[in-house]
Amino acid sequence: MQAMICQGNGKYYLSTVYGYYKDINAQNDYDKYLQEIYNPYWIVWDEKKEHLIKWHDVDQNSKYIIYKIIIIDSDQTDWILNEEGEGCVNFLSKEIITSLLNQDINSHHLLSKCLEIDKKYIYKDKFEINNSKDIEDLKWATREFHDAEIIKEKLNNDGSFYLKFSLPYDAEIEIWFWGNLEYNSKIKNIDSYFMGVTITIQGGFIYFVEDLNMKPKDIKNGHFYIKARHMQYKIIPI
Repeated sequence: MQAMICQGNGKYYLSTVYGYYKDINAQNDYDKYLQEIYNPYWIVWDEKKEHLIKWHDVDQNSKYIIYKIIIIDSDQTDWILNEEGEGCVNFLSKEIITSLLNQDINSHHLLSKCLEIDKKYIYKDKFEINNSKDIEDLKWATREFHDAEIIKEKLNNDGSFYLKFSLPYDAEIEIWFWGNLEYNSKIKNIDSYFMGVTITIQGGFIYFVEDLNMKPKDIKNGHFYIKARHMQYKIIPI
């Protein structure tokens, strides 16, 4: 699992993600609700790749829900997870992670192992949708476009269709569609919010449809949708 760690004002760095925990311990429903929002954190590197740190999912100093991490590779095949989705890579545990937090990189062989994994990741400026794993990565990165907002739309001279969304955190995303293009975007106004999208590959086409759990056969004139042979995107922290 890999992430962009958002530091604000367009600044970010990349890190492998080694764990995710919520630490929910509230007894009443309201406090539990707040903890579900503000308590979750990820185990990542600091910017200099010298220490493992806790990085909260949302900004702890804002009254608004502003996400501070963008998962760009959702692969958790080497993780051990509980029923709540909490857990870590299989060579660590929560207890071991706690003992390693903020320790110097040379203080423990497991930190060196973590760093070796991080060094293997090669970041791509743009990501293309080719399979279900690519779709899953995009869903993680955008949180399924919930509360996303179109801020720019354009049919390019080369026949590709371009969309730019603002996301519900310090980021935007640019998307390009091309190849046997078909779309209906006029029902969606610029600056209007999405509740979510479904992205599906079927019959050699990629379908990008506003609404969750949509099937291509259920697309109607009233739906915002794009159908194309190819889809590519770029995430831009702001």
